[in-house]
Amino acid sequence: MTIIANPDILTWLHLEYLQLLALPIPVYLFNIMTIEGAILPALISTGLLLKYWHQVKDQQIIVGFLLFAVIMGLFTQYWGITGLHLFTGGLVIWPILVLLLGDRFPWPLAYPLTFIGTLIPDLYGAGMAADWSGGWFFGVGGAGFHDGVFLVPLETLIAAAVLNQFGTFMRKRGYFSRRVRVDEDVYPEDKDRRAR
Repeated sequence: MTIIANPDILTWLHLEYLQLLALPIPVYLFNIMTIEGAILPALISTGLLLKYWHQVKDQQIIVGFLLFAVIMGLFTQYWGITGLHLFTGGLVIWPILVLLLGDRFPWPLAYPLTFIGTLIPDLYGAGMAADWSGGWFFGVGGAGFHDGVFLVPLETLIAAAVLNQFGTFMRKRGYFSRRVRVDEDVYPEDKDRRAR
């Protein structure tokens, strides 16, 4: 690094700005592939969480399932020749909960919860592969729109939307209901017996 004898304030600020941009975090954040693969889903997830989290009726159960999805991702991950592979339990858990819980769990929350459940094991896998040295996080979201951190939450959101419609259709017909409704004329032989 060269030191300028008497730099003016603008030169000094420009050099400091360039040093800041050379740090690993800004290099990661300003990479177009990272913006597509990790930053954009993180912003979408934050917005959806802020908008829909207060509508969740059973928040402790949802946090428990999120913890289960993260642990499942941590314990099923492995490094292969094509990169980090992990089983994202959120792809199965959140659409099924949307189907079963209905209005107690808003279906758009499947996206951020799957993103969190995929991001944490992905960060852990990247850190373990690089021995937590500087810049270990560069692989997270590095495939852009083809990265699992981008695709898996999107696929889960689509599955949750479809199962939400199916669940609504089935609840109108009496399935997945918490209350049992018995009409008087359900058992006609009992009605005849009572009349005698």
